[in-house]
Amino acid sequence: MREARADNPPNVIEALLMPLRLPGRVVSDIETLTKAVVALQSDAKKHLSSIDDRVGQLIGGLQTLHEVVAGIERTVNTIEEERLEAFLEATDTLQASVDRIDQRVVHLDTLEGTITDLIGGLRGDLNEGMSAVKAQVQAIRPPLVKMAGDVAKLDGLLPDPKDGPLTRLKDTLSSSV
Repeated sequence: MREARADNPPNVIEALLMPLRLPGRVVSDIETLTKAVVALQSDAKKHLSSIDDRVGQLIGGLQTLHEVVAGIERTVNTIEEERLEAFLEATDTLQASVDRIDQRVVHLDTLEGTITDLIGGLRGDLNEGMSAVKAQVQAIRPPLVKMAGDVAKLDGLLPDPKDGPLTRLKDTLSSSV
């Protein structure tokens, strides 16, 4: 029945039914979008785990930095004992550098906490967004499925174009000629 319609120019009934066929396509497109969002969530998790790994490396670097600072302080103490007068100025300069490093370490610790909070917030926002999308898809699906069923019923009620009143009239007129 569909192949015969494809050979003929579109008729008015098909043109009127076209918008009723769209909900099925919309459901399919929504399912495609949902799959894409799930894939996006998976990619986001990978990137977030990468950020977690980098934060772990940063923490390891901070521990190394603390060890270096401790080593510098030991060296300074040794130098002070051996040549106190000669290295007083160097000690002051070194202490200022250590203070800046300590400030940077505090800043990095604060930054680490901020990054951790942001990652948690992003995960929460992503989960909320996915829940909202899922709820919307679930809310839209039953009406769309019902509409698709109604369209199928209407399509079944349409007369066969090969056996309609216009065909019978054509057959009657062509047989008399």
